[in-house]
Amino acid sequence: MIEVNFTLLIQIGNFLLLMFILNKVLYKPVLRVLEERDERVNGGQEQAKKLLEEGQTVFADYNLKLHNAKIEAVMVKNATRKEAVDQANEIIDGARKKADNIVLEVQKEMTDEIVRVKKELEPELGIMASTIAQQILGRKVA
Repeated sequence: MIEVNFTLLIQIGNFLLLMFILNKVLYKPVLRVLEERDERVNGGQEQAKKLLEEGQTVFADYNLKLHNAKIEAVMVKNATRKEAVDQANEIIDGARKKADNIVLEVQKEMTDEIVRVKKELEPELGIMASTIAQQILGRKVA
């Protein structure tokens, strides 16, 4: 059975002293280390969330810039193509006008040449007609 005497008070005192020493030496430092670890883990998680959000923002900006660059490239390509087509049409129109002018000049020269040849051959036309008639008829035509 349990006896209540002076040793019980010493054991209670020893227990309280041990609790006080363990609290100062062991429990508080261990609890402090655990709290610091929890803060570091929570801080790391927060930092990871922030980095993930920043990464997503950067990725979204990158995609937006890439999309805008593609649109701009298509616009530049279309503008360049249109400019090239316009230049080609101008060159073709110029060549057609030049060809039309050349054709008109050649036609005018031919008309002038025909008129000149007609004037040269007009006096000889009667002689040529009688010569052809003589050859066809086989006799001299008057």
